[in-house]
Amino acid sequence: MDSKDNIQYEIHLLDTICRGLQATLNVDKIVHIILTGLTAGASLGFSRATLFFINESGLLHNGRGIGPFDRDEAEIIWADLANSSATLEQMFENSHRRTLESQRFAVEIKSITCDITSLPQDSPLRKAISENKIVVLNEAERFFVPEEFHWFVQYSTQVIIAPIMISGKVSAVVFADNAFHYKKITREIIYFLSIILNQAGLALSNAFAYENTRHNLTELRRLNEKLRTMQEDLLVCERFAAAGRISSYLAHEIRNPLATIGGFARQILEICRGKNTDARISRNAKIIVNEVRRLELVLNNLLRFSFKQPAKKESIHLKNFLDELLEVLSINIQDSGVSLFLDVPEQMNVFADRIQLGEVFYNIIHNSLESMKPGGALAIKAGENDSEVWIEISDTGYGIPPDVLKQLFKPFFTTRTHGIGLGLHLVKTIVEENHSGKIDLVSQVDTGTKVTITLPKKEAHGEKNSSDRG
Repeated sequence: MDSKDNIQYEIHLLDTICRGLQATLNVDKIVHIILTGLTAGASLGFSRATLFFINESGLLHNGRGIGPFDRDEAEIIWADLANSSATLEQMFENSHRRTLESQRFAVEIKSITCDITSLPQDSPLRKAISENKIVVLNEAERFFVPEEFHWFVQYSTQVIIAPIMISGKVSAVVFADNAFHYKKITREIIYFLSIILNQAGLALSNAFAYENTRHNLTELRRLNEKLRTMQEDLLVCERFAAAGRISSYLAHEIRNPLATIGGFARQILEICRGKNTDARISRNAKIIVNEVRRLELVLNNLLRFSFKQPAKKESIHLKNFLDELLEVLSINIQDSGVSLFLDVPEQMNVFADRIQLGEVFYNIIHNSLESMKPGGALAIKAGENDSEVWIEISDTGYGIPPDVLKQLFKPFFTTRTHGIGLGLHLVKTIVEENHSGKIDLVSQVDTGTKVTITLPKKEAHGEKNSSDRG
């Protein structure tokens, strides 16, 4: 190649490298472009090139390299390059980079670390970094490099150490040599190298600035999300305090007259049983009992939410318990126009808090009734295995969208205009915290919802959930 052709190739190489560096903000790709540019073609023609980063503690690490490990590998690589039609731009691509990174030389380079601060002051590496100056070591000087690089320089007659300035500070260094082909490193090559490394420093500065900005944005989003969560928690705390004040007031002002109203309504129902009385009287009394029960549930929800109450467990005949509850809800069931299916073993008992368990089933069944059109179906099933008792309540209602399903058990979350969002939160608390059970809710829009409550068969005061006690 004559002088004119060489100059043209150098201009082409420099232009290709600069365009490649400007086209990416990926650090790995920038390093690959630098090393490929230093070892490609005749202009620079280094046999091997490596780049190491320098951290704040002065540790040389995170090395990347391109080149043959020994002479046999050099001959194979150079033969492949001679037969290859790949352009420099194609060699800059990631697929080529991954191939080179798997070669032995690159793998060995990755394992090297070196503490620059422990080197002598006159060490060529330390001098190149402190003075920001390219250093060329000739054959007799090449072993002045740190001991970690002796295997690297043993095949060379000249080695170059070149610092890279990144964001105003030497933060990387390039090692390159003329192993196996022994081409002389000229003044022109050093000048050309300095131009490329100046561009490399700018590209790496931009890439690290971009990574830092992206990290800061990610951290800002995280902090914003944390702030939003804290604001939600604060709002919940404020609601907790308000719920406590409200529940105390309601308990004082409403509970006694509510119990009186419910008691008289139940007496009316008892009087109506077996007597030829106006059916409207019985129906209206049931409505009163039902509405009193609903108000008591709201009051209990507020009280239980504000003041944690332990479970007072007893053995409960499950079918009788559910029959009594469904009798209270019979007006709602009739008005909803839905069909009820009850499949509960006759001898099944559960060991639980009667009042709390009633609140659980009342909340779930009431929600199911509100979600169905006339003609829907409500099914309650129960069963057991060796370790658990389970109760399944399923409906053919509207179903629950996935985004709502994720928040359903959160306190104060509700999709209804007349709700306060405590019912299902307390259901979960009663089942999981007070009874060491599990609640699982599966729903599909326009198909329906299934709630499964599982209670452990755990000994408690000589009792356990079971259907086989005599």
